[in-house]
Amino acid sequence: EKLISRIEYLFYFIFINLDILKKIKTNSTSSTDEKKLSQLMTDAMMSENNNSLLLADEEEARRFCRTFLIPYHRPRILQCSARNKYAEGKLSKGLLILERMVVKFKDDPHSNSDNHNTALEDDFIREIKKMQVLAAAGLYTDRKKNNMRVQENWMVVYVTAYPLDEEDASDAFVAKVIEMRNNQRKMLANADMNNTNTNHTPRMENIHGRILSCLHSSPCKNRFLKLDVDTKEQTLIQQLYHSLTGANIIIAVETRGGYHVILEKGPFCRQLYELERHVNKGVPAENHWLTIESDKGPMLAIPGTNQGGFTVKLATEDWKAGIQGSISD
Repeated sequence: EKLISRIEYLFYFIFINLDILKKIKTNSTSSTDEKKLSQLMTDAMMSENNNSLLLADEEEARRFCRTFLIPYHRPRILQCSARNKYAEGKLSKGLLILERMVVKFKDDPHSNSDNHNTALEDDFIREIKKMQVLAAAGLYTDRKKNNMRVQENWMVVYVTAYPLDEEDASDAFVAKVIEMRNNQRKMLANADMNNTNTNHTPRMENIHGRILSCLHSSPCKNRFLKLDVDTKEQTLIQQLYHSLTGANIIIAVETRGGYHVILEKGPFCRQLYELERHVNKGVPAENHWLTIESDKGPMLAIPGTNQGGFTVKLATEDWKAGIQGSISD
């Protein structure tokens, strides 16, 4: 099985040569660097340590895709990031976004459902493996640190917690373009009137990034809520279980430092918000162990991938059982 896995990674390396060559050209990589790149890939394929891979448990990632992503038939954003706390302060910022892309899970009523869903699942896994190849090749760097290589054990792969609405995102992007153009015209008119420099007038740069940002902040209308739980202390988790009496847990995943939980809003929310206020009162934000992420674009760590050397795991059934057990107690 290990031999098959290594051969598979070799084929992925071959098939994404265009992506790699593009990054090589951008970074002006020499022939010597290309040899190093090939050696890095060989080392990654021969590694016996799953903690050196972004995708440590492919079946777990596939199960997550089947049960949580595909059923909603909506696009998500897949994001590879590096976190400064895993890098021991070596990065230029707390969260360094290395790559973002849209993954689609569109339904196709004209094809066999099982075959179509398997193809969607394969596409999702393929994108993570592409990130893994690029990470192993040393092509993710921190530009503000003189293109310092970002190590694999500093990385984590996220997906948007909520399904996204492309139509709302399109409307938001058009509105953003119109706003930018109006501001540009006003500044150009003022500059012309005052005979001043126009170099600082706003321009529509990084179009791709702006479109992704609009999509990221355009979730489908839903009744979901995401909890970021930064502890595994059982006494605190039991408190949380008790406040979630009656909650419908959509998915829970165990992360390196705690849990990400997606649940459906309901009558229990009042006691949940009371608990959050109580445990965080007088505590600096960076030390909060419970955060209800009410913004539009929360992210979810992907089960089966590594998060700073820890393999993220599905924990939905454990959380459902824990809440039920708190009711019995």
